Parts: sequence; C-alpha cells; structure tokens
Amino acid sequence: RERIGMLLERFGLWDARGERAGSFSRGMLQRLALCRTLLHEPELLLLDEPFAALDEDGAALLDRELAELHTTRTFLVATHDPARLAGLATGRVAFA
Repeated sequence: RERIGMLLERFGLWDARGERAGSFSRGMLQRLALCRTLLHEPELLLLDEPFAALDEDGAALLDRELAELHTTRTFLVATHDPARLAGLATGRVAFA
C-alpha cells in the first residue's frame, strides 16, 4: 500500500485515487498505466509509446523516471520520438 501511495503521489494521481478510472482523461490513464507498470519494480519494462497523451509535466516526469531507472532496469521502448530517449539508449533498433 505504501508503494501504491508513493507512485500515485509521484505521478500526480493522489487526489484522484477515489475516482473511477473511467472518468480519467487519456493523460491520467497513461499515468495510471505507468504506475501499474512500476508497482512491482520489474527488471524489464516494455513500453509502447509511453509519452502518448501525456502533457508537458507528465512527459517531464516520465523522462525523470526513465533516467532514474536506466541504471538498474532494462527497458524496451517503442516510440515515434527516439531522440527523446537517445541519452538513455544502450542500443537502437529501427524498423521501417
């Protein structure tokens, strides 16, 4: 429960914790999905367009989270903006 609260707070969802997810905006749903992804501290994260629907604050938050995690976790990210993650990449595969 403590970790859940910490993630909700970190991702700006603490005040919405009692609301139904069906009432969330797309950006809030994306933040919630990221919280769920990080909840159990997986060693491997598979992220498909994680910046989709995030506002500037949400995208900046995700940038910070990924920067923090890149030394201790492995993640594979599908994105239309590879330059955003270039500083964290140890490898890159592109498909046309």
